[in-house]
Amino acid sequence: MSTKSIMGKANIAVLLILFGVIAIVVNNIKPAEADLHGEAEALSGQDYEEIKALYSRYNQGSDFRDTDLFLSAFSEDAIMTREGGDIVGMDGLKADRARRYQGETGDVGRRHLNGSYLISATAEGAESRAYYILMDVTARPPSIVGSGYYEDKFVKTDAGWKIKHRTLYRDTLD
Repeated sequence: MSTKSIMGKANIAVLLILFGVIAIVVNNIKPAEADLHGEAEALSGQDYEEIKALYSRYNQGSDFRDTDLFLSAFSEDAIMTREGGDIVGMDGLKADRARRYQGETGDVGRRHLNGSYLISATAEGAESRAYYILMDVTARPPSIVGSGYYEDKFVKTDAGWKIKHRTLYRDTLD
């Protein structure tokens, strides 16, 4: 048997072993969407985009004092936790918006910006952590007036994904 023939068979054997090892490793990797506390159904690309769109509904609803848009991000039984305690349910969220907007509508002169979305599936739906920056756009140049992050739990309803529980953490700017 020639040296070329032996080398060719050896190369094929090495490749087959390599592909076998790769297949074993790939099939044993736990998906990033898996929940540590139980089985979670993997999120689709569409799920990720629909969840990210909730941040836009929340942000623009707040920034343009659009109560309906703001509330459309939340489930009927949602809870929002921030400094000062919990706001519970759709009625509580509506009352909070009425108190904040005081009958005014339109651009409030600020912009919420989000990033670094870390979204994962859970047995109940999904959860996420994302950063936010709050800008005052009435000043020139616009300035940062707040920052922090959200920890969210989401549920999929007949109307699509909704925020079930949002906890808002503010960074100190001292």
